[in-house]
Amino acid sequence: MLLMVACGNEEEASGSKKEDPKLKTEETSAKKETTEKVEETSASQGDNEVLNPNIAEESQGNVEVVYTNKKPKYSHDMDGFKVSVDQYQIVKVTDMNKDFYIEFDDQTEGYVVTAKVTIDNTTEKAMYYSPNFTIQLSNELDYILTDIAFVREEQPKSKIETEISKWAAGEKVSGLVSFTLTNAQFDSLKTVKPKFVIGGGVADNKQYSGSNQEKGIFDFTFSGEQQEATANATKFYPDQLTTGNMADKTMIFEKTDINETQQLDHIKVTLEGVQYAEVTPTEANKVRFSNFGDNGIVALTVKLDLDNQSDAPLSMRNIDSKVVLDNDRGNIFAQGMVEPSEPKEINAGEQGEKYHVFMFRKDEFELFKTFDLEFGPFVGEDGKDLFKGKTLTFALPR
Repeated sequence: MLLMVACGNEEEASGSKKEDPKLKTEETSAKKETTEKVEETSASQGDNEVLNPNIAEESQGNVEVVYTNKKPKYSHDMDGFKVSVDQYQIVKVTDMNKDFYIEFDDQTEGYVVTAKVTIDNTTEKAMYYSPNFTIQLSNELDYILTDIAFVREEQPKSKIETEISKWAAGEKVSGLVSFTLTNAQFDSLKTVKPKFVIGGGVADNKQYSGSNQEKGIFDFTFSGEQQEATANATKFYPDQLTTGNMADKTMIFEKTDINETQQLDHIKVTLEGVQYAEVTPTEANKVRFSNFGDNGIVALTVKLDLDNQSDAPLSMRNIDSKVVLDNDRGNIFAQGMVEPSEPKEINAGEQGEKYHVFMFRKDEFELFKTFDLEFGPFVGEDGKDLFKGKTLTFALPR
């Protein structure tokens, strides 16, 4: 039997004119719609009102608005504790006071990203959360942290609770966060697919025991041209290949409306869809995929919805799924390294998503005709199989 394995290397930390309204043809309607979109985008990009006046005041430099995104639609819901980015702006700073060179790696100019964020605790109890945001570059280990230099008094903080990082039940607060970038860092945005990351870490206790570590990861736009490209890009499932900037994908085939449901004891499992994509590792991540050779790589990402109808939490950490090729001609095992790390469990009576990723050498992928997903078995924290080792089998479209 053929057994395929995936990459190794564990992670290490480190204005347009409007058309005549009397014209009713479909062509005119299409043009009008396009014109309206362009005008809307241009209005956003051309807004020269500075979001954060502190930058000019503190640095004593010249501030030029580079890009403004008034509706980024970044919103991350962690079981009722919601963190969102309402708008953000990028400015270039030149001729600043030399005291601020240190903020830009001892350079005389640079860029500042300021984001207006909102923290909304819609739960019925006080929650603990330390606001954390990053701009991710080449991969999840290459990122820019927030800097308080220009938002010392504007950072979001509770107006009710006195304890640091504690947010009262029902409390909603807005504030500013900022990032400082050197010219080189800003230029690097053009060579990667940057992400804006809203960090997890919400808990109902100060020890952060059982905290929700799920991150919100979003495409970070920094120019009108790149914004248009991002908006028109294929929407891939959020595996780590995509969200971690580990590789670029080219869609081969997708079917996202399968909706086949099967039952495993008290767990209802629905196969939502599949995406097959050719994968090209990014420069910073090539070594991770060296085991696949030089003839190309294909990734199969499977989306499943799980409904935990049992009376106990369901661990998502260890699910030993595989894809059976051509009726037992070979197996491909799920690659946890490139799968989302959250959720780690689904509470009783709740639902959650699971993305499985299976990777192939391209030349070998093309040899196989049928793919069957064998979902499970689930493995408990004690290392023993759950549900008596039972699995579910779904025939995957190819």
